[in-house]
Amino acid sequence: MSQIKDFVAIGDLLGVVEEFIPGSGTYEANGRIYAMFSGFKRIDRQRLEVSVQPVKKKEIIVPQVGDSVIAEVVFARKQSALLRIFKIRNHFLFDTYDGILHVSNMSSNYLANVDDGFKPTDIVRAKVMSKNEFEYELTTKFPEYGVIYAECSNCGTVLVREGNDLKCNLCAYPNPRKFAKDYGHVRERIENLQ
Repeated sequence: MSQIKDFVAIGDLLGVVEEFIPGSGTYEANGRIYAMFSGFKRIDRQRLEVSVQPVKKKEIIVPQVGDSVIAEVVFARKQSALLRIFKIRNHFLFDTYDGILHVSNMSSNYLANVDDGFKPTDIVRAKVMSKNEFEYELTTKFPEYGVIYAECSNCGTVLVREGNDLKCNLCAYPNPRKFAKDYGHVRERIENLQ
């Protein structure tokens, strides 16, 4: 019968060879048994064996086709924008992923170029359409997708929704965006992007 004991770290002393047989996740040096990796110390009293049960690693979350993602607009060209995906569903990511948003996938209404809908530093909710070797293709054509947080291109003040437009209450600079229907009611953590 095995008994799980305390949490141990790499190199922790687990016992001596006179007391236990070194099991999985352990190594023996000069008659002493040490942990090879972090985990839980396990003692099998019937076999007189000590081992280390590894801590289960968290599932690595990557964007999948159909996922709703949150991303920052990093760079805008005339016909497409590069977005850095930092959240999938309700999970903030340790690593970010690159997404491309083509002007034809930005809105159900015609947009002549990216600047008509998105600007660098905007926070966007988008849907993953496909994945190629290096990046994800995104869309914001539907009402629930688009900019969810934006700052004025002129002065940096957070934009406020007024009807079908986003306005800067400080300088009144024009700020056209393709924004999500819930713009202004979304609270996303954006301070940890860099």
